[in-house]
Amino acid sequence: MGQTTLDGSARDDDAAEAVVAEAPAAAPEEPQPAAEAEPPAPRKKPKRTRAHDLAEEQRDIPISEFFEQNRHILGFDNPTHSLITAVKEAVDNALDACEQASILPEVHVALESLGRDELRISVEDNGPGILKEQIPMVFGRLLYGSRFGSGKQSRGQQGIGISAAIMYGQLTTGRPAEITSRISIDHLAEKVILKLDSRNNCGIIDRSEQLVWRLPPDEEGLQAEKEHGTRVVFSLKGRYQAGRQSVREYLRTTSIVNPHATISFTDPAGEVMRFDRASDELPQLPQEGIKPHPHGVELGQLLRMAHHASQHQLGLFLQQEFSSMGKRTIENVLARAALDPVVRPQDITRAEALALREAFQTTSIRSPTSKVLVPIGPQLIKLGLKQVLEELRPDYYTTPVSRAPAVFAGTPFLVEVGMVFGGNLPRDEPVQILRFANRVPLLYQAGGCAITKAVQGINWRNYGLDQRGGKGTPNGPALILVHVAATNIPFTSEAKEAVADIPEIGREIKLALRANAKTLARHLKKQKKRAKLGEKFELVQKVLPAMAERAARVVGEPVPNLDKVVARIMDIVWIEEEIEFSDKGIEIAVRVTNYRLRSANFKLRVEVPDHEIRDAEPRPGRREGGQVIWSVGLPTTESTTYRFRIPDGSRRSFDGLELWVEGIDSSHVIGAEPWTGVAAA
Repeated sequence: MGQTTLDGSARDDDAAEAVVAEAPAAAPEEPQPAAEAEPPAPRKKPKRTRAHDLAEEQRDIPISEFFEQNRHILGFDNPTHSLITAVKEAVDNALDACEQASILPEVHVALESLGRDELRISVEDNGPGILKEQIPMVFGRLLYGSRFGSGKQSRGQQGIGISAAIMYGQLTTGRPAEITSRISIDHLAEKVILKLDSRNNCGIIDRSEQLVWRLPPDEEGLQAEKEHGTRVVFSLKGRYQAGRQSVREYLRTTSIVNPHATISFTDPAGEVMRFDRASDELPQLPQEGIKPHPHGVELGQLLRMAHHASQHQLGLFLQQEFSSMGKRTIENVLARAALDPVVRPQDITRAEALALREAFQTTSIRSPTSKVLVPIGPQLIKLGLKQVLEELRPDYYTTPVSRAPAVFAGTPFLVEVGMVFGGNLPRDEPVQILRFANRVPLLYQAGGCAITKAVQGINWRNYGLDQRGGKGTPNGPALILVHVAATNIPFTSEAKEAVADIPEIGREIKLALRANAKTLARHLKKQKKRAKLGEKFELVQKVLPAMAERAARVVGEPVPNLDKVVARIMDIVWIEEEIEFSDKGIEIAVRVTNYRLRSANFKLRVEVPDHEIRDAEPRPGRREGGQVIWSVGLPTTESTTYRFRIPDGSRRSFDGLELWVEGIDSSHVIGAEPWTGVAAA
């Protein structure tokens, strides 16, 4: 192939190669000395700017100093609220400490007026005590605790409460706190005078001493030693008052949902209020380490978990890092997300994580474990209500509802509801709503709470309560208790006064309210029917005899017997009970009257839940479980009475009387339910 030379003439490759071969080799070039680099021109020093000044003004802000300046965030916004918040934090700590040590709590709260809206608070418990070296941390350092992020239900969550209360007390009065603690009978009690350093977020022991902690003298003047416990005493600017938003109300409602605790309170006037425990059953301790539930997990959370996973296969990651994920569930989720189980979780993209999260939402996954949640339980809710509301003598307690655990944002929670009706509860006022979160009463910010909104979002007219327009808080002699338990309660603020209006929580509250309201509706329906027939019966008993007497005088005849006329009009079997409480137990009489034109022949079944019926008269035909069964045979217009006794019963333990009829059309019976073969729960 030819090649063109520099002058444009052509030559072939062989000739070109010959020319190159004959050319002498070029001599190597001599290394040239490097040219000296010229130094850069000097730069002018930048002028100092305002940004430099602002940067020097920046500093870390201690959390304690921040809350000292913004104490309203924690609930210390006015003298009345501040007092309740301080007592609440101290009592919550006491109850938690006792339960974690498996000790039935005995909590004593006392308020003493120091004048000029200054109060001294003393809260003493019988818990396990606190080591001396831990006292400055527990009571003097914000965000110090063992429960944050533990993944289990507890009253305190952030480790702010009691130290913030003492901080507020020192800020408003300048007085230090006094903490006394004893950990066992083999140790002396440690009494510490504690001051707070908000700039460094720590407590400082001003002085301390050891002492023998003696209890107040008993009736014989003897003083026993207190074996273990903690007492915290501090002063603050506060105002004591009575009413629904008061220390008294907080302790009263705390007793309802903590029936295992004995709580006493001495107010500034020296008046003592005491709530004895209604149950010796300690709540089961929740387990720690709950993994997030797939339902509700956020996209960013899922990506973070995947990219920091220790597993190298997506299937193993889902199994080990999430709760309620079995083999079949994992297969269904990955199939919906079109992801391979052997893919590295660290490699998934945002789009793949989004597909995985959508698969979580559309796949049926079992409810989260209940081991991290401790519901109060229907029996203890009713027992607590009876213990505290005894003076109101309510007519009816519904059987409380405890929902199965649900989930929001990967966090398990459950809802419990109980209702009370009648008695001395106000009839022309809105029903009282008792709100609780992890067994702690919520007294403020009711309007912004998910519990209040759920109650107001139900048409209570469908359940027999008065409610204008079918929305808002209903009126009537009723009380509604709602308890939300969760591993992480979504409060609306650090003051922990209201539950955030999260759709999943609101939906569960409404479901529990409706389920409980159905039992109330049945009771009110029976009550209304009985009242209507009672009015009819009273009218018949008054009007007919008067008419018959007047007619008899006119015609000069004797007054006729009207029993059969009354029976023809009424056409019912009337069953009513009379209950008398005494120190010897409960005396019960069940009276049956036949207001029909035919004989009434049926079986009457009677049961008192959780109690044994004794001394039944006349002798029942037979017993079946906890029931006694009489065979009733009543001619028209006649009546009979069945009597029995509950020797171990009391007003507090009495859960109502269950009456059933068998072998008669129940539409003609007032005062008893038709027997279906199963006792009521």
